[in-house]
Amino acid sequence: MKKRPPDQTRRPPSADSPSLPGKHPRSARAARPAKPRADQERRPAPHESLPANAAWGFHAVRALLAHRPASIEQLFISAHRNDQRRRELAELARRHGIAVHEELPPAFAQEGISHQGVVAQVKADANTTLENLLTGLAGKSNPLLVALDSIQDPRNLGAIIRTAAAFGADGLIIPKDRSAPLSGTVMKAAAGTLPLVNICQVTNLANTLAELKKHGFWIYGAGGRAPQQLYHTSFSGPVCLVMGNEQKGLRPLVSRHCDHQIAIPMAAGVESLNVAVATGVILSEIRRQQG
Repeated sequence: MKKRPPDQTRRPPSADSPSLPGKHPRSARAARPAKPRADQERRPAPHESLPANAAWGFHAVRALLAHRPASIEQLFISAHRNDQRRRELAELARRHGIAVHEELPPAFAQEGISHQGVVAQVKADANTTLENLLTGLAGKSNPLLVALDSIQDPRNLGAIIRTAAAFGADGLIIPKDRSAPLSGTVMKAAAGTLPLVNICQVTNLANTLAELKKHGFWIYGAGGRAPQQLYHTSFSGPVCLVMGNEQKGLRPLVSRHCDHQIAIPMAAGVESLNVAVATGVILSEIRRQQG
């Protein structure tokens, strides 16, 4: 692994990415929205009540069976499904010694869940540690990591995982407490790519970034008001890209650990991009430079 040069100076951190401004009333007489009654309060969507240690849908489950079978405790395939894909999944499961049941868990009996008759129960400790992640990258010339600071939407997290897999990121670092959990909704949004990316959950993201620096990584934080333009930035050696919260961007403590603060240039009138889209734009440029 190419080492981080010790004598290069770090750029000062900048303000985090702003959130989009809200809409303002047209006049002072604009009526305020009434508070919802108790019987009108938001009900959770079907996927929000599902167990966090479950993956569902053919593509997500098959990817786990193909790439990380040890992460699956048991497999559920509806008896109503009797096709070639069902037989393929069952055969893969039996080949790895995974129990197959024909009745889905009760939580998946509700409407509105596109499980396709396939559900996998995933082990809680299926992810890697930072130490193992770094050990696996030893000797690699241009390792690329993505760190996420407080991504809350599970669909955004899943889309970022899919994007990281598409650009060959070597690992994804996620805080244990300040992040959407790695639920079935995330796996579904990742479209079967979660097993292709090494996921590392950490207790303290700021301390993790400091540890990465000791191993030669340059830390690049993305923010809408960052002084450094993406296409004027040089990416070489070990790189860790840090993406912030959908609304607030990077937290100040995390921002202070970034060597460079970079922004994506955009046309007038456009203030920001979805965090998953922005991740893809930046990773594309990093990989272009790294060859």
